[in-house]
Amino acid sequence: MMRARWLPWLLVVVVAGGCKRKATSAPVDAGLTLDQALASLAGACDRGDAEACRNLGVIYSEGKQVPRDLVRAMRLYQRACDGGNPAGCNNLGLVNLKGLGTVENAAAARSQFERGCDGGSPLACRNLGLARARGEGGPVDLAAALAAYRQACDAGLALGCTSAGLLLAAAPAPVGDAPASIPMLQRGCDQGDPNGCRQLGMAYLSGTGAAQGAAPASVWLTKGCGLSDGPSCRMLAELTAAGRGVARDEAKAAALAARACQLGEAAACGPDGAPPSAPR
Repeated sequence: MMRARWLPWLLVVVVAGGCKRKATSAPVDAGLTLDQALASLAGACDRGDAEACRNLGVIYSEGKQVPRDLVRAMRLYQRACDGGNPAGCNNLGLVNLKGLGTVENAAAARSQFERGCDGGSPLACRNLGLARARGEGGPVDLAAALAAYRQACDAGLALGCTSAGLLLAAAPAPVGDAPASIPMLQRGCDQGDPNGCRQLGMAYLSGTGAAQGAAPASVWLTKGCGLSDGPSCRMLAELTAAGRGVARDEAKAAALAARACQLGEAAACGPDGAPPSAPR
């Protein structure tokens, strides 16, 4: 009997939340060739292993180890979702929403996100929230969107916390509640979402939902910059150059602006597009 020595070497990438990307791995026996490993996953899928179906779908969707086959990926996601795999329902929703391997069908995508969310997929809950907030596949429902975001957040998905905070800050009453947005954004930031940190810093700079203050803003922008968020680094550089909320330090401000530029924040770069130099 072949020993199951599962190693996470077959790395693949799946689309998460529309624009974010998350790395995952399909378990592959260390003693198998790629063809044998794919056959092993296909066999497990045929025997009813829904997660194997989903993993195989991701492999064909991304096309890193095999030729890309979006139609096959979509069918595998369908099998995974029908087999009770919540993450498979989320994948299926994404391909239906974007028309990858199938005709665009926002209504089907919204239904599949709901199935995934009900089954316990935090990403499906966040994507369901986005669909409800944007009116994709059905009417706009901000209260239901907030509920889905909160469910994702409570399950440990930082993006869900940030999305809930942003909706609370921007939505009209009775859904909107600017003060309630602050703890949600903080949860997103504390769980590692740099956008949550940046949005929290911006909230303190503008006084949206919290007492206006550059000092608390700098705390959260520092955290966002530490998480490699270019806009956070740029805003922190501006505060540091002006001595707002932090000690004025031109050299540090230039270093922060250079880091922001290197992270892709064009507004922080010099006229030639290069990172700015520290003052002499």
